[in-house]
Amino acid sequence: MLELMVVVAILAILAALAGPNMVPVIERWRVRQAAEEMVATIAFARSEAVKRGGNVTVARSTPGASECALPNSAADWRCGWTVSDGAGTALRVTAPLGGVSVTNANASGGSFVLTRWGELTAGGTLTFVVASTRSGSSVRSAVCMGGGGHVRSKAGATTCD
Repeated sequence: MLELMVVVAILAILAALAGPNMVPVIERWRVRQAAEEMVATIAFARSEAVKRGGNVTVARSTPGASECALPNSAADWRCGWTVSDGAGTALRVTAPLGGVSVTNANASGGSFVLTRWGELTAGGTLTFVVASTRSGSSVRSAVCMGGGGHVRSKAGATTCD
């Protein structure tokens, strides 16, 4: 019985030491997961736009307060997003993401539309910044779509330049 108590005490000490070190790992994982979800969503929207001949929209979601606090601006995408076709039928929905903020750095509004070539109808580029919401954190990643429709992600940055 004494040996078992010693083993449990050693495990408790190790867990107490390892716990705080896991916070940054989990934080980086959440940001990376959200950035990868945004890249996957844009790639999906591009393929659907090519397949359907254009007019595929990606718009930020604004669910009720029970699911996610209502965003303050059109640039705030933390409540998730929806890919829909020209008729308004939802093709893919991304739920609110916990522990991260997603911001449209271009502040071009709460949505963007893709042409039949998988490019932005407005032209130019699109940049989203995915960041941890933990106080004092600097964990972030940029997700960018260029003029030709190429999508890329850059960890630890606010732009893809």
